[in-house]
Amino acid sequence: MTTIDASTFDELFERHARSLTAFVTRMVDSPHVAAELVQDVFLKLWSARRELAVRGELQSYLRRAARNRALDWLRREDLHREWERTAAHEMEWAGVDSLGDHDSVEELHALVSAALAAMPERRRAVCELRWREGLAPSAIGQRLGVSIKTVETHITQGLKDVRATRGTTASRAASLH
Repeated sequence: MTTIDASTFDELFERHARSLTAFVTRMVDSPHVAAELVQDVFLKLWSARRELAVRGELQSYLRRAARNRALDWLRREDLHREWERTAAHEMEWAGVDSLGDHDSVEELHALVSAALAAMPERRRAVCELRWREGLAPSAIGQRLGVSIKTVETHITQGLKDVRATRGTTASRAASLH
């Protein structure tokens, strides 16, 4: 069992963070993401320092932990890309990005604005960050302090809201003609 105090932790970080970040960068192809993932590994190490039982060499443990964290991140990113493809397809299916049924871009913006205005506050915040600011679900989750799954749920429900608003708008327009 390895006990880690503050000075030991600082020494470990100084000794291993740079090489672990380089290792993870090769896996995730982003030095910024790699730095965050390595920081997560060290944060977890610090948080579990009293219960930590490292068998074998600590450097191997850190490398394995960094590798596992990177693999988790890559799997989540694959899920995000798949989700975004599905969301884009659903937006297309809902007609949100098609101007064929709309007289103008302004009408499309009005449709989305009406749908956003009718949404519950949290869903509206998530959808505005996604659709107006173009943020990824992970960035939205970080900004709002919610899980990525929660963000995805809000966006999916937001798409349904837009579709419902579109249907309501279309039926109102048909009744006027």
